[in-house]
Amino acid sequence: MTDAVKYGAEAVKDKVSEVTSGASYEVNKTAAKDSDRSIGDRIGHGVDAVKDKFDEKKSEVSKDANKNAAEHEAKGLVETMKEKAAEAYNYVAGAAAGVAGAAAGVAGEGGAIVGTVKEKATEAYNYVAEKVSEATHAVTGDANKEVAKDSSQQSAGSRVDGVKDKLNEKLSDGKA
Repeated sequence: MTDAVKYGAEAVKDKVSEVTSGASYEVNKTAAKDSDRSIGDRIGHGVDAVKDKFDEKKSEVSKDANKNAAEHEAKGLVETMKEKAAEAYNYVAGAAAGVAGAAAGVAGEGGAIVGTVKEKATEAYNYVAEKVSEATHAVTGDANKEVAKDSSQQSAGSRVDGVKDKLNEKLSDGKA
């Protein structure tokens, strides 16, 4: 999980750099267009605007890469949790069958014990699966919040569509 946190922190740092460069770009662009300034000053601001735009795009690409890496790491953790929950269920169910078989030989009531133990194991598995699902939704929910923030330059309709698409993608990934 530490890698996911590290990538997430890098993505935040890149977002700050992206926004800062974007703001600087706008200031320099405005200064470069100001006819009251000298030609040399205007050219200098024009060059600075180009550098700022480059830095803005570089930070955006880095942010997206770090965000995707963080999501990938978090999904890997969730998948591991699901696998471990399934292994625990199978272990408990197997042990229950062994205990029930031994009990059946002694008391003749193994079927009732197997049913009870399997029922308890199923309840435990469902509880763990529910918690894993909650964790998955928490991870994908944070990712969708970032998508909505990143979309601040788009129209409201396209932002909503983008979030819907990301959410459907995350949900289908979670079901697979």
